Formats: sequence, structure tokens, C-alpha cells
Amino acid sequence: MKKDDKSVGLVIITLLIIFGTLCGGTLKANASENTMTSCTYVDYSPCPRVEGYLLKESINELKERGSLTEDDVKNINFYMTKDRESKEAEIKERIYKIECEKIDKMVSEKVISKEKGEKLKETVKENIQDMKKNIKRLNSK
Repeated sequence: MKKDDKSVGLVIITLLIIFGTLCGGTLKANASENTMTSCTYVDYSPCPRVEGYLLKESINELKERGSLTEDDVKNINFYMTKDRESKEAEIKERIYKIECEKIDKMVSEKVISKEKGEKLKETVKENIQDMKKNIKRLNSK
């Protein structure tokens, strides 16, 4: 495995951890070890604390009671989709900024050259844009 492949893999793992945490789960690590093998992902779905779960259940309940029409539900779903896409874009931008700061620090400390740092930033940007696809690919392995 090339050094660049390891860097891309590390970025993807980092993104998985961040998105896993943001999506309602937590990572629990054995404090006595410093390895990723000691971490496990805990999924709390369908815990009401998971963002959107309570709203979704409330919408379904009001729809069944006749308080919300099909059009109301469609409008709510459209709004929620746009809201989620906006949040995803914000998260991706924050992740990219954080990763670029790390890369800039590596360049300033002469861990890698400026040219390699720029190439790494480009690759991080590409991987962030394809994040869902990369997560699915990693989960299928």
C-alpha cells in the first residue's frame, strides 16, 4: 500500500467516525488501549434522541389522525430534505477545513512538501464529496 493510499484511508476512517458520531451514535473506546481495534460503534436508533425521529413519528401520527394531508406531508418531507442537504454541506465544509488545517500544519512542520499537501487537499475534497459512496463501499467490505 502506498503512502498516499494510507492517507486517503485515514481520511475516510476519520470521516466515518465523525459522521457516525453526528448521526446519533457514539464511539466507545477502551481507555487502556490506544488502538482503533478497541473502538466499537453503538447505534441508538430508533432512540427518540436521534435527530428527526421524534418529528417523523409525530408527522405520521398527525397524518393518521387526519390533521395532516398528503400534501402537508410532502411539503414537510421536501423541507426536511433541503434542510438535511444544507446541514450535510455545512458538515462537509467544516470537515474539509479541519483536514486542511492539519495538512497545512504538516507542510509547515516539513512532514510533507507543499505540492504533496495541495494534492492531499484535492484528494480530501474529492473524498468528502463522495463521502456517502465511500462509506457504503467501506461498510460492504
